[in-house]
Parts: sequence; structure tokens; C-alpha cells
Amino acid sequence: MIYYYHCYRGAHLSSVAAALHLKILEPTAGVDDILRLEYFDVLQNRDMGVPVLAGYCQGNPVCFVGLGRGSKIFARFADSLTAKMNVSLEYKSVDCLECINLLTRIGGFISRFKRLKPMGRYLAARGVHKNLDKIYALVLHARGS
Repeated sequence: MIYYYHCYRGAHLSSVAAALHLKILEPTAGVDDILRLEYFDVLQNRDMGVPVLAGYCQGNPVCFVGLGRGSKIFARFADSLTAKMNVSLEYKSVDCLECINLLTRIGGFISRFKRLKPMGRYLAARGVHKNLDKIYALVLHARGS
């Protein structure tokens, strides 16, 4: 089974979800813990569509990816592609965008500007932290726990 966590840019929600899945981050983590994650606020627009392997959970790859506006059609696309090619591929696609809030959006936008990056990262992390319980619920559902 391949786990794909996805959001708009892959820089915040989905990278945190993958870290929660892999138990790199605890569901009780604070803002500083989120900021210390290796991939938090790293991916850029140019990285959209390219999955990042965050690690393995019981031998299963756990990835995160930014899909831009295509996040709503990703699962349909993957299902259609594997069916047409007659490829048996087990995966779970988890859309993390339902966990976004205004603070994460604003922080993500601001962090793209060099001079404002520290402030943007902090705001994005605060926004993610506010919804950490929702993100963790998505992870538990994906893992079947």
C-alpha cells in the first residue's frame, strides 16, 4: 500500500500528515516541533505533482505531494490510469486540504517571499497546529486505526 497525502503545494498540511503517519511528529506536538520538520515549508510551486517519499510505515511507502487545483481529481485520475493499464496498485490518496485554515493560507503565501519567510513559516505552523487534531484524524482514518 502506498500512502499519498496531498494538499495545494505540499509544503504544510500534507508534509505534517506524512510526519504524523510515520510518528516523526506526535499528535500533541507544538508549533516549534512542526517548524523543525525536515520538509515543512520547503516545497515550492515548481515541485507540484512530484511526490516526496517521507519514509516507510510497516514496509509501506508514505509520500506527500502538492497537487495545486488538481487535488480533487487526483484519486479519479490514478484509479482511471491503473484500470486502463491493467496495473494492480494499492494506494490511499488522502486530501489534506479540508484541514486548511486562514492562518495556514496566509502564512504559506507570506513564506514565499525571502524577507518574510520566517514570519510566514511561523504563521503557517500556527495554522497547522490549530488543526493538528483534524490532520491526525485523517491519518488515523488512512491507516485504518
